[in-house]
Amino acid sequence: MPDFKKQLLHVLNEIKASGSFVSTGSSRFLFPGLEVQGVGEIGFPINPLEIKAMIKTARKAPFGKGSKTVLDTNVRSAWEIDASQITFNNSDWNKFIENLIEHSVKPGLGIGEHTVSASFYKLLIYEKGDFFLAHKDSEKEKGMFGTLIIGLPSKHSGGELTVKFDGRTETIDFSEAANQYQIPFAAFYADCEHEITPITSGYRVCLIYNLVQNKGREKIQLHQLGGYADRLTAILKTCEEDRNIPKTVLLGHQYTPSNFTMETLKLNDRPKAEALLRAAQKAGFYAKLGLVTSYQSGELEIDYRKGSSSSGNRKRYYDYDHYDDPDLEEYGTMGEIYDEGIEIEHWMPEGIPALRNISFAAEDLISAVKLNEGEPAEKQAEGYTGNAGMEMQYWYHYGAVFLWPKKYQYEMLAGLSPENKLEWIAYYNKHWNAVEPAEKALIKRLAEEGLDENNPGKHLDYSPLADWLINLNDEKYLSEEGSVFLINYFGLISIEHWKKLPETYPVGCFEKIFSAAGKKEQSFTIQHLLSVLNELPDTGKYKAFVMKQTDQIPEYLHALRLSDESEHAMAKDILQNAFKLSKLKAGNNAWQKVTTEAFTKVLTRKYVNDVLVGATLEWDTESALATRIIAVCKKDLTVRVNNKPLPPADWSRPLPQSSGSYKKVWALLADFLQSPVQQVFDYRKPQAGRSEMESAIKNVTIDLRTETIRKGSPHTLRLIKTQDAYERDLAEWKTDVMLLKKVNDFQRFVNE
Repeated sequence: MPDFKKQLLHVLNEIKASGSFVSTGSSRFLFPGLEVQGVGEIGFPINPLEIKAMIKTARKAPFGKGSKTVLDTNVRSAWEIDASQITFNNSDWNKFIENLIEHSVKPGLGIGEHTVSASFYKLLIYEKGDFFLAHKDSEKEKGMFGTLIIGLPSKHSGGELTVKFDGRTETIDFSEAANQYQIPFAAFYADCEHEITPITSGYRVCLIYNLVQNKGREKIQLHQLGGYADRLTAILKTCEEDRNIPKTVLLGHQYTPSNFTMETLKLNDRPKAEALLRAAQKAGFYAKLGLVTSYQSGELEIDYRKGSSSSGNRKRYYDYDHYDDPDLEEYGTMGEIYDEGIEIEHWMPEGIPALRNISFAAEDLISAVKLNEGEPAEKQAEGYTGNAGMEMQYWYHYGAVFLWPKKYQYEMLAGLSPENKLEWIAYYNKHWNAVEPAEKALIKRLAEEGLDENNPGKHLDYSPLADWLINLNDEKYLSEEGSVFLINYFGLISIEHWKKLPETYPVGCFEKIFSAAGKKEQSFTIQHLLSVLNELPDTGKYKAFVMKQTDQIPEYLHALRLSDESEHAMAKDILQNAFKLSKLKAGNNAWQKVTTEAFTKVLTRKYVNDVLVGATLEWDTESALATRIIAVCKKDLTVRVNNKPLPPADWSRPLPQSSGSYKKVWALLADFLQSPVQQVFDYRKPQAGRSEMESAIKNVTIDLRTETIRKGSPHTLRLIKTQDAYERDLAEWKTDVMLLKKVNDFQRFVNE
């Protein structure tokens, strides 16, 4: 093992602390039955009138300065009400606080083995402009080691709680949860410096509890990780030239994908992970937490001892043929291993984006943990299936930190999917001010080389490319390389981003981009282009641009096959967007004419009825284009309505075109089908012959139905001629009649 691996593990093994310096979250609302002396019981959410009444009974909050208590509104501006003035009438409130401490605060602070209680101290009210500068809490009572803040539902903004320790900072905003009738909380050690930023609106109302350690264990204290992080930083820098990336450091415990967050890391896994994350940042590395999954599949063996009777040593009998899965998994063990492998099962959502298709060899793991020992996180057993033996499968999910130097970021991202690359570009956009020049160049390279321009995924959102161009703010680049991927991904960049781009660049920069996108002969691109044009104002600097693009709409439409049934949903949206834009060409008969021709160049019944008529009848705004479209539809409908279908003159039916194995079937049925009087044909054959004839009939559209007569042997397949084609035509004709009436009503409405 290389020296740096040994050194890394040596430092990590020294870290014995657990948890974080702050624990935060929110819980479902529970009425505390809060009663304030002199005010009465408070309703929720707390309204301003109640808060003003409470302020009348409150006093300005002081703060501790050394051994003294000082009142200085330049340092702290808030109102406080002592615990002696407050009663909680709901008996479940104390249970709520106890559960919060046991299931959220203690795990978050890494003190799960300690006995902790919360002692109510004060109610605080911050009104607009109130704040509390950075400070540390003093010990209010014996055994106090931290503070718990409970936010009560009251609408406000601002007043964020910022907690700092050992070079790390956490910012907690209660406003969102409080505004949604939840109960936010934050717990932190007394050693932490913290402050409350100014309230910008409303009232921030909180309950303050002292966290107290009960006797029986060593004193609860917060450990600094800065020294460990510095040592890990130096070690990481010794391997920054190593291209065998990423470095995968296993933590000490297993997790399920649904229970893998920073808050749920077990024992000292969390401080180890935090130390590695801080070291990576200092060393110029990226770091991401994920689950390393070791998979094993092998022979299922039964451990009889686990099935022995509790009253004696008699062995339990197992009936393999009637074994159910829960028993197999309870009493089964892994025998001979047939298959195994290691892969990334899941990535922690926090932090930088994931690396979805990463792979590595087992010998590259940096770990003090031996793989595949003890109970797996998941297992599944299968009993006998046919000739196959019983099988057991194990999944071990190990928490891990993945590290790689930033200088090799392109190598890490080059092989990822377009979706993953877009996540990284979005991440860079969000942290643009902190992105180094080399990383900004990397985004450019990803945009130009790393995305699939010829076959973009229609389910992906390529808007991060627009955000990047906005951040880049380089008109020269937009007019050259930048225009290429804007054209290729035009329909996959959100309308909001297309509206934002002209706020950064001159609108004229987009004339060639829109025109080129419009000529791509893609209906989804044209639909998006028209939607964007409808969202842009047709006044001011946009007026000439929108008008010029509207001029080109007929050209874009002529290249599309809107009458194809697969395009109908898109065609309807395109048509309604065109109706909206047509107001700009209200007096331009030439434009109205060629646009109408583009939409009506091919008229099929379904296209006319469902798309052209459907979209037009839904349109409730005056439009010359809609009037022209409906006139063409009326003409087509009138021809169809004037040609009412007639029932067949006799029972003869056309012989369908068929090839291959069914030629003999249709040759056999030719006389029957062409007979003007014969309506029924009985085919008495064994099952194989009957099935072949049924398959031939199902393979075509024909006026025949079948039934099997199960008398005698072999059975008889009876073929009966129908008038299905005529009945379908008649039903369609009746629909056309009703639709023509609606079209006539629409025209009368428009002309009135």
